[in-house]
Amino acid sequence: MTIQLDAARATIDERLWEAEKYRLARALRLKNRAERATRQVRQTLTNLTA
Repeated sequence: MTIQLDAARATIDERLWEAEKYRLARALRLKNRAERATRQVRQTLTNLTA
């Protein structure tokens, strides 16, 4: 029984770790997209006022 619990716990831990990595990667992509959009808007405003 203990071996089964340990295996289940290891599986859950692995899935939680994978989910955390996925969330971090997604957050980084969203942050990069927002920064890129901000740069584009600033460039457009600069071009309009020039």
